[in-house]
Amino acid sequence: MARTEIDCLKGIPPGQVTASFARLDMGIIDGNRKKPPELPIHVFGKWGVWINAVGEKKSAPPDYVAAGLLAAASTVIGNARWVSPWDGWEEPPVLWVAAVGDPSSGKSPALDEAFSFLRSLENDLADDFPEKLKEYERLKEVARAKTEDWKGDVKEAVKAKRPAPPMPEGAFEPDPPQMPRISVTDTTPEALGHLLAANPKGLLYRRDELAGWIGNFDRYNGGGGERTFFLEGYGGRDYNIDRVKNNKEPIRIPHLTIGVIGGIQPEKLADMVLKGSDDGFVPRFLMFWPEAVPPKRPSDTPISPKYLYAMQRLQSLEMIKDEKGLPTPRVIKLSEEAACVFDQWRQENDRQSKEVYGLMLGHYGKLPGIVLRLALTLEYLAWCVGSEAEPQSISSHTVGRAIDLIDEYFKPMAERVYGDAALPPQEKSAAMLARRILKNREPVINAGTIRRYWKLPGLRDADAVKSALAVLVEAGWLAPAFHEGVKGAPKLDYHVNSELFGDM
Repeated sequence: MARTEIDCLKGIPPGQVTASFARLDMGIIDGNRKKPPELPIHVFGKWGVWINAVGEKKSAPPDYVAAGLLAAASTVIGNARWVSPWDGWEEPPVLWVAAVGDPSSGKSPALDEAFSFLRSLENDLADDFPEKLKEYERLKEVARAKTEDWKGDVKEAVKAKRPAPPMPEGAFEPDPPQMPRISVTDTTPEALGHLLAANPKGLLYRRDELAGWIGNFDRYNGGGGERTFFLEGYGGRDYNIDRVKNNKEPIRIPHLTIGVIGGIQPEKLADMVLKGSDDGFVPRFLMFWPEAVPPKRPSDTPISPKYLYAMQRLQSLEMIKDEKGLPTPRVIKLSEEAACVFDQWRQENDRQSKEVYGLMLGHYGKLPGIVLRLALTLEYLAWCVGSEAEPQSISSHTVGRAIDLIDEYFKPMAERVYGDAALPPQEKSAAMLARRILKNREPVINAGTIRRYWKLPGLRDADAVKSALAVLVEAGWLAPAFHEGVKGAPKLDYHVNSELFGDM
C-alpha cells in the first residue's frame, strides 16, 4: 500500500522523528455505507408539492415528510378499505415506517407536519365527546338506581318465596365512552386494545425511539406477548385480549390494525436490526434514511389548506357492515391490468430474492404485500386531493407508482440500512471516532484521552478504543507516534493525517 512520509508535524513532543500514513480512505467516516437513493417524488402526484413545501419550511429532507404522509394516510384509511389483487389475498393499508437519522437531522419537524393532520382530525371527531360523557354519566346513575330497586325486589321475592324478577333493561352500567383517537404515543398492549376496540378503523403507534421500544418488549411480563401483539396488528387479524384487569369480558377486536412510525439514530440501528431478525419484525419496516440538508430560510409561500381538506375527505371513509351487522373493511380490487402488472413484478422480485440473504431476504419476502398496501394508499391519496368519485378499483398506473417507490427507493434504502447495521463494532466505533477527529481538528490524539474524556458510546473500554484506532490507522487517518528515548509506558499518541484538514 502506498504511504506518505511525514517528517515534521506540529505539536509532536521532542524525540518524535517521523510518521507514515496508509492511503487515506475518507469512506471510513460513514462505514463506506451506500449513498441514499433519491426519493421518486413523482409517485405522490399532487402531494409532491406539499412534500417539497414542507421539507423547505422545516429545513428537512423531503423523505421524512413523505414518511409521515404515508404513515398518516394509511392509518386514516385503516380498516375502512383493504386491497386485494385477486380472490384469496387481502391486505390492510397498514404501514410500518422508520425515519433514520442523526439528532437534529430534521426527522421530528418533518414528521410532525403529517401528525398535525391527525391532531386536527381527532379534534373534529371529539366535537361531541363532552355530550357523550354527560350521557354516559346519566345512564350510569340510571343503571345504579334501577339496580338498587331490582335488588330490593329480589329480596322481597325471596322472602315471599316467589321467583326473583329478571334484571330490568337499563340496569347494566354502560361502558364509559372512549375519546376518539387516530394515533397514540406510548401505551401498554392492554390499554391499546381498549383503544382499538373503541376505534375500529385502527390506530397509528408513534415512538420517538424505535430501537428502545423493540429492545424493551416484554421487559416486565416476558413471554413474547407484546411483540406478537404488534405482529398481529400488522396483518389486521382478529384478536382477543383475554386477561384484562377490571374487565369481566375479554377485549374482542375483529381487525387488529396498528401502523407504526418512529425515529432511530444510525448508531442504534444495529440494535433494532439484530433484535428483530428472528421473526420478520424489522423487515416489515419501510426505511427512510436521507442525507441531512443544510438549513435555509424558506420562502414565504403558504402551504395550501386544501391538503387538510383532503385528509378530512380520507377520514370520511367508513367501514361497511357484514352479515352480522358488525363493521368490516370494504375490499378494493386491483383492475385486471393492474393485477397483471403486479404479478409480473412479483415474479421478478422473487427471482431477485434468490440473490440476497439474511434480513434482506426477509424484506424481499414482505415487499409484495407492501406494494399492495402502498398502491391502496397512493390511490386514495390521489382521490382525496381531487373531486372525483371514490375509486372502485386500483389502477395499473397506481400499482406502477407503488412498484417505482419500492424498486427505486425502498430496495436500495434497505441495502443501505442493513449494510450499515451489519458493520463490525470496531468499524462503527471508528466511524464515530473519525467524525470527532474532524470536529476537533487536533494534530495529535491520545488513546487514554479518548477513553477517559471524549465519552463516545462504546469507546470507554481500552480494547474497544485500541480496535477503533487500528481501523483508522489502516484507513490512513492516523499513524502511531513513536517517542524515542522516552522511558516508561508508551504514551499511545497518534498523528492525525494533515490531508484531512489541508491547513495543518
